[in-house]
Amino acid sequence: MKNKCVLINAKGDSKQLQLVEQDLPEPEFGQVRVKVLAAGVSSADILMREGVYPVDPPSFPFIPGYDIVGMIDKCGDGVKKFQRGQKVAALTKIGGCAEFINLPENDLVLMPPGLDNVESVAIILNYLTAYQILYRVAKVKTGEKVLVYAAAGGVGTAFLQLGKLAGLDMFGTASLAKHKTITDLGGTPIDYKNEDVEEKIKSLTGDGVDVVLDSIGGENCFRSYQTLGEKGRIVSFGASFILHGQAAEPDIQEVFFWWRASLALNLISKSRKVLTYAISTFKQENHDWYLEDLETLLNLLAEKKIQPVIYKTMNLSEAQEAHNLLDNRAANGKIVLLP
Repeated sequence: MKNKCVLINAKGDSKQLQLVEQDLPEPEFGQVRVKVLAAGVSSADILMREGVYPVDPPSFPFIPGYDIVGMIDKCGDGVKKFQRGQKVAALTKIGGCAEFINLPENDLVLMPPGLDNVESVAIILNYLTAYQILYRVAKVKTGEKVLVYAAAGGVGTAFLQLGKLAGLDMFGTASLAKHKTITDLGGTPIDYKNEDVEEKIKSLTGDGVDVVLDSIGGENCFRSYQTLGEKGRIVSFGASFILHGQAAEPDIQEVFFWWRASLALNLISKSRKVLTYAISTFKQENHDWYLEDLETLLNLLAEKKIQPVIYKTMNLSEAQEAHNLLDNRAANGKIVLLP
């Protein structure tokens, strides 16, 4: 059986993406074969493509695609929880940008009936990241003040929606053209290009924020530290700085340098904390939470308590253009590929 998929052949720009056909192996013991109905495109894909993904990066060539919604096409031996024809969601890390994918049954969550495929796949990586950072890592409390960097993107808009549900006071950085997105989601926008974020936060809050959610990394973590109030905490969970002009050439060693440097901030104060989060590691170490949290989010979507911001849906053959949109920071919300 053939499987049409997107292949990243080598480290580099979006020209490394190629649409190919590969032989599809049968599902192994405990695996199911899923016919992909929708696959997400994420900044994590870009970091992997550039060879600077810091946590267990894939070897080239590989199929990108961190999250999928699909229909079970075939069950391998030993599969007990699922059957052919059921619709499922999964955090895949790689392999999602394809017509089919084989996955362990323990990584799958059954979809509630009636959900839209595009909206559902937009929940998986972005909202799972936001939910676990807010509740499992930062352990936010109602009324706390929270600063979100890149607040108009896929994860940023997830933070804003979940923060509103949690009764948080949300502030978000974005370029001026994206401020309406933040305002519409109940946040207070900050124009990071034309305003000093630290000064703006202090003027808006008086004493700083309780939590900073930093997907940029690098030197930005030190700027974030200056916005914290007493007993504030930063959750650092990304390294987009390496892709957007702060480094001449993407270099994994620079990512590690700044990661270690940011953790050193914990030596300055006992009351302020710098915490880190990587979703793939968190999933491995807390697999029950992964299943529980993803199920919770899909149910919130079914109850219409959250509404993912979809920037664009594209064909699998347009994966290169999708990567270009993320490279250029043109997307407000999630980009979804439809095989």
